[in-house]
Amino acid sequence: MSVPVYKVLLIGNADTGKSSLIRRLILDEFDESYCATVGVDLSAIAVNVDAFTPVILTVIDLGGQEDFTALRTQYYKGAHFVALVYDISDRESFEALPEWYEGLLVALDSETGKRLPGALVGNKSDREEARQVSSAEGRIYADSLGWPFFEGSAKTGENVQDVFTRIAKELYGRHPPR
Repeated sequence: MSVPVYKVLLIGNADTGKSSLIRRLILDEFDESYCATVGVDLSAIAVNVDAFTPVILTVIDLGGQEDFTALRTQYYKGAHFVALVYDISDRESFEALPEWYEGLLVALDSETGKRLPGALVGNKSDREEARQVSSAEGRIYADSLGWPFFEGSAKTGENVQDVFTRIAKELYGRHPPR
């Protein structure tokens, strides 16, 4: 049996920690001096759905800078899942989420975009003392989309594996291998 491959988008403002989430998942490390993604970064990540079932997540980290909007939307097509990522210590990154979501709907067409499963991820939970977005606000927005809500930290590793395992399980359930 072949290993299924799923395309997962990570989208949100620049500096929300999308690349750091991937780095934590792949290498189990955090780099304080990591530079922002310019354009697009692709990573193939093996994740186990259970003890015997691996899947490959092709995770596409889309740079959050406005200059790359046209390039970014080309990568939306064919996606199986989207994670909207914001920084809990940056209200602006949270308030920009509806714009990111609407951009996704426009790029995919409204109906396709609304059927695309997703998750809302509040990153940088290690910065609790600087929190600007409450967990309740994140949960309410996720509920409005019909998506699960996670908070975690690429820096400490909190919930990072759980987020991607949940994504893998959902995709395997929706698109099992033939």
